[in-house]
Amino acid sequence: MLKLMPMNIYDVAAQQARMEDQAARGWFAVSVPGIFFLAVFEKGEPKAVRYRLEPAPVKESCPDPERLAAYQSMGWEYVDTSGKSMHLWRCDDPDAPELHTDPETEAQAYDRLFRRQQKVTQFWAAVQTLLTERTLLVWSVQEWKPLWREAAYWGFLLALALAAFRQWWSLRRYLRPLRAGVPVCHRRPYRLACGLSLAIMLLWGIYIASLCADMADPRSRPFEPAETFDEPVPYITEKGLQEVQAIHWDNWLTTDQWWTFEGMGDWETENRYYRLRFPWLADDLVDGILADYQEKGWPVMAWQIPGLDETWVSTRDDYGYWFLVVRLGDQVWSISTGTTEPTIDLAERYAAVLAEVQQKERGGAIYERSAGIQGVPACGAL
Repeated sequence: MLKLMPMNIYDVAAQQARMEDQAARGWFAVSVPGIFFLAVFEKGEPKAVRYRLEPAPVKESCPDPERLAAYQSMGWEYVDTSGKSMHLWRCDDPDAPELHTDPETEAQAYDRLFRRQQKVTQFWAAVQTLLTERTLLVWSVQEWKPLWREAAYWGFLLALALAAFRQWWSLRRYLRPLRAGVPVCHRRPYRLACGLSLAIMLLWGIYIASLCADMADPRSRPFEPAETFDEPVPYITEKGLQEVQAIHWDNWLTTDQWWTFEGMGDWETENRYYRLRFPWLADDLVDGILADYQEKGWPVMAWQIPGLDETWVSTRDDYGYWFLVVRLGDQVWSISTGTTEPTIDLAERYAAVLAEVQQKERGGAIYERSAGIQGVPACGAL
């Protein structure tokens, strides 16, 4: 029978206590595969036994014959090896000596595992550094990520990070008295650790379910005419002669996000409008967009436009495109256009729309498009 074990194989005292208590109820551990926090138990006559975990040498899938013979002579029987890292031994004789009687020598056997756990914590530190990269923030905001799906992902990721930290902490706590030459206690409470195992398994199941839902989600989403939406669509028409197409984008980092497109043939305008769920991310999002331009070799220039917190202009000379990035509070607007050079007048029109959005409550009237004159920008208004 499969039974739940503590989430951390290196929480040695908790693992041993869990197996010994099960043996007292008539369930004896026969396999510890080290995955999904489960172990295999067989039914037998209840009795008091001792279980001990011992670090395995590098790439040793089972103990060598000499060690098997030596431990058997002491009254210890080999049970299984978990993940090529820990050997499990069982002793039915209460008078048999412990596997290790010298604490400092036993601590040395754990040094390799402790160094490996330090590398795991360094890996999570590297992940944290990666997650703070500004260009990654742009990618994250532009992904189709509903809040429920993102919650499943981060819940599972944080659970894994917690498991990694607890592995390192448990092993460190277990080794501290051994390195000081003090015999270690072979038992400690394990119910909380088993509860965490169950929580991680449930989070893992939710995450897998979210991946299945993601596979069922359409891989592409069509643009629709802006006037067909019931909610306000922020946009500016460059010439006023083309129909503005829009997609309402779903991303947990934004409370409102629109992708609009106008124009075909010799010119076109593509806009990405963001209203950040966390206002303090707006400035970082602008920095990430600009960093992406600079990585592509496009020059970036700052403008001072009344009514805007930030205004930036960039060019792509090979295609004759201009890029405009504006920010007002928690709103960021990224514009690429192939029509005319973005003028101060154009930036001021974007500022006017951002100001109206900031003043209006969400769910207000639909934007009314003004008639554009050839070559003269026209903007939507609330």
